[in-house]
Amino acid sequence: MTIVFERKAERALGVPRSERLRLDRRRFLASSLRALGAYVVAAQGVTWIVGADKAWAMELDAFEPDLAETLLQMTRALYPHDFLGDVYYAKVVEDLDAEASGFEDKSRLALMRDGMAALNEAAGGTFTSADDAQKVEALRKIQDTPFFQAVRSKTVVSLYNQSEVWTEFGYEGPVYERGGYLFNGFNDLNWLPDPPADASPPVQI
Repeated sequence: MTIVFERKAERALGVPRSERLRLDRRRFLASSLRALGAYVVAAQGVTWIVGADKAWAMELDAFEPDLAETLLQMTRALYPHDFLGDVYYAKVVEDLDAEASGFEDKSRLALMRDGMAALNEAAGGTFTSADDAQKVEALRKIQDTPFFQAVRSKTVVSLYNQSEVWTEFGYEGPVYERGGYLFNGFNDLNWLPDPPADASPPVQI
């Protein structure tokens, strides 16, 4: 996936002026993708999620800034991984926005807006200003609502379908094109403890 800043983004967000700045994700995985602190801004009537160091930005079509910020924090609270940068969660919000803007009757967008209001009420103020414990409790209060289920189901698919996220978890991805797993990562799993000896039957020769 390639992230592109057009001139309107350069002017609105203050990134360096250029004819066109093209950044491939693979080129800055080691730095900006791990950075936390993405923020949401409205510029020239458009909502943007911007990386902390302005190395990336995502334009949203339907969501207002407060809704985008709420969903950004909600998706991280649902599936928290400190080692994942905000860009991965921003991609989930981008997918939710694309889904909401694709409904002509705006029912999905209304679901998101009403859900944010319910989430803020459950948090006793605003979800974005709540601490971690309050966020978890607020989510528990609305876990049976269509809004919660819609965001949760989109997050689990959109977040964990990103190949860069696979790398962060130590998964090397499909290897059928390289001859299969036997000689490509079959025994590379180093983030789980070794199973006990009695977990598998003895080798039959």
